[in-house]
Amino acid sequence: MAAPAEARFSFQGLTPAIAGLDRAKAEAALGQPLQLEPLPAGRAASTPAAAASGAAGCQHRQAPQQPGVRYTLAGDVITRAETRDARYATISGVRVGDSLAQAQKAYGKRLSTGAHPYFAQGKVLTVYSPDRRFALVMETNDQGRIITLRGGRLPEVGWLEGCS
Repeated sequence: MAAPAEARFSFQGLTPAIAGLDRAKAEAALGQPLQLEPLPAGRAASTPAAAASGAAGCQHRQAPQQPGVRYTLAGDVITRAETRDARYATISGVRVGDSLAQAQKAYGKRLSTGAHPYFAQGKVLTVYSPDRRFALVMETNDQGRIITLRGGRLPEVGWLEGCS
């Protein structure tokens, strides 16, 4: 299944369900519900009510028509979207699997680069929105290849794990 042509990562995440929208508006924009992502084996929700509603704290959701995309919500508001799937690209055309050099060429001086805490040679690449309320973040591995794209509001988009 190919990614929808209009679905591009930007400072605010992935269109049409962008950071700042509440879940109901995001689902209306997508034309489908955002499904609660299953917890990894061995991890339980803090309470049965939180597990049932998904409304407490930080949660991850997925849209069936956007395979490989994870939406992070704080309460009931989208804070970011991320992918490790090469079917999706940024507005400037950078996608998972591209090189650090390709990202540098696409974003030039707007690209901030920092060390990645999980890779000896990896990088965390960030492009900030003009108002610095949102950012596009790309992570590279030791081979200099992009492994993750995400966009959303600050500070949440900068968190490697999705939730603090």
